[in-house]
Amino acid sequence: MALVNLLERGQLWRGSHVAAVPAEEVEPSGHPVLDELLSGGGWLHGQLIELLYSGEGRGELRLLWPLLKRFSSAGRAVLWIDPPHHPYSLALLQAGISLSTQRIVSTNTRKERLWAIEQALKSGASPLVLSWLDFQVSTSSLRRLQLAAQSGGGLGWVMRSEEVSEHASPAAYRVRLNSSEKGVELTLIKRRGGWPLPPLVVKIPEVV
Repeated sequence: MALVNLLERGQLWRGSHVAAVPAEEVEPSGHPVLDELLSGGGWLHGQLIELLYSGEGRGELRLLWPLLKRFSSAGRAVLWIDPPHHPYSLALLQAGISLSTQRIVSTNTRKERLWAIEQALKSGASPLVLSWLDFQVSTSSLRRLQLAAQSGGGLGWVMRSEEVSEHASPAAYRVRLNSSEKGVELTLIKRRGGWPLPPLVVKIPEVV
């Protein structure tokens, strides 16, 4: 059990994971400074990514605009599951993101939300699933989401409070986000294929 906890916290590095990753298995983040630190130059397909922050509006969505724009240009639908606010349509349009490719899913209970996220990831119907978990989630539930992402082959972004950053998680990537005068400060506290890394600043577009 101790070994599992170390793996889930990102505190144990498995050297076999540093092998070259084929380009087709990786999705560039759209931020070169970040891609340089991710094995293969981006997010590995079929993985769960936890984005942890202390409050809304710190740049968490603008960080994802390059992904949203890329999938939008390809006509691929992106799922938003229970966002805390309705996406700002004008900002998305100005960023070159088609509104017709964005799909919002609303649920009524925590159980429904977890089920919807799991099914969306497992189906592989969307290359990008964005979800918000503003409540405590068991490790077993997160593991189901990670396995669902692996099965579907897409990217599953889960937005959570930074308060859970000290808790173990089976997600392949865990990123802590803080606002910065020059963009956003990201700390890769867990990443597939390497050790945790100190904070780095990523420039993101401003909302106009």
